[in-house]
Amino acid sequence: MYIFAVLLSFLFYFKFGISFSSTGRYIVVPQHVLLGWMYELEDIDRIQCLLACSRKIYCFSVNYNRKSEVCQINKQMRDDATGDFLVNSSYEYMEKVINEDFKEHGIYFMARDDGYEDAAESCSNHLGSIASYEQLYNAFQPSLENCKEGWLLSGEIAFTELTDPCTLKPPEQRSNVFPCKAYQSGAYCYRQYNQSADTFDHLPKTQRIIRLTDSNWKKLNADDAESCCSTKFNGHLATPLDVYNNSLSLGVNLCVYGWLSKMLAGNPCDGHTPPDFWLYPAGNYIRFMPLTNEYLAFCLVPLANQTYIDPFPSHRVVNGRGESRYSLNYYDADALCNSRGGRMATRAEVEYALQLGYDCCQIGWVTSWEAIYPIVEPRDGCYCGGFPSICNAGFNVYASVYCYMP
Repeated sequence: MYIFAVLLSFLFYFKFGISFSSTGRYIVVPQHVLLGWMYELEDIDRIQCLLACSRKIYCFSVNYNRKSEVCQINKQMRDDATGDFLVNSSYEYMEKVINEDFKEHGIYFMARDDGYEDAAESCSNHLGSIASYEQLYNAFQPSLENCKEGWLLSGEIAFTELTDPCTLKPPEQRSNVFPCKAYQSGAYCYRQYNQSADTFDHLPKTQRIIRLTDSNWKKLNADDAESCCSTKFNGHLATPLDVYNNSLSLGVNLCVYGWLSKMLAGNPCDGHTPPDFWLYPAGNYIRFMPLTNEYLAFCLVPLANQTYIDPFPSHRVVNGRGESRYSLNYYDADALCNSRGGRMATRAEVEYALQLGYDCCQIGWVTSWEAIYPIVEPRDGCYCGGFPSICNAGFNVYASVYCYMP
């Protein structure tokens, strides 16, 4: 009898002296019970309790009462809930065993149709947080079928690249869309073994050009583009040089038509001859467009000590287009230039721009009531004799306009 009592005491000490033991898929900590459990399941055995937890993405541990056959599902685990345990010998506390890859790269996609706030809440409800681009990049495997549009921590939508949608470029070459208004998408969530309270600037680190859109279906007019960039991101619309440097020097895919600084619009990647995008053959690709037109927008989010670059060419001549290619009479053309902070150019100013290499196959008004266009090299539809030369289209009723920007 004495020997039996000693043996029983030894077993009791051994059971409660060990902090935990492994059961393969779960860690059992019998002397502790997590207080913050989510909900109870009754009349199920221990195996059914573990299976119930394994089938739920938000279950990380369970409390199981063998006598009453009660299973308590927990959203937390020991390391995330310091101080939220009590000693209760009626229950076993069991944690899921999370593999090392999941600890480091716990990214999962939630196929939902949410705005940003709802997406962040959905990740939180599944014991995670909305993922950063860096976390998604570290976990990304091309073989996985996870290349779907989804929210990220920065407020951008992953996998909106214009090329292969299933490639994920390094963080410094990201080119996802940042919505300005209502955008509905899935979400990329990140779940850590230990939640971190670290805060970061989750916008691109080296380049600061981001692409803006209005919503899933709409792009932005000029006023909304400028307003969104300045108020939501504390930036300003980028210059053509900003976009070019990011697109071709840093490898960021921004080569689409969009709103630029000073209400200009265009694609600086087309026909470029750096460093002056306004010379041949790029003269046709950046211009004033109707402010009601809707495009993507290029927003420059400044870094410290970043200086603003003059967006206009050295010759200061910019072509302006109306609602269609040739829709402006002389007075409307003059009003357009004034509305953009300039004035109608003289013929001499356009000739000077031509001497510097400005080529624009677009008939436009100048102050002499002429409709002209400067051509550096002849091509189909743009030919009027010796080159370079100013081509005179006569005294048209409707044309575009050449503005001079002081």
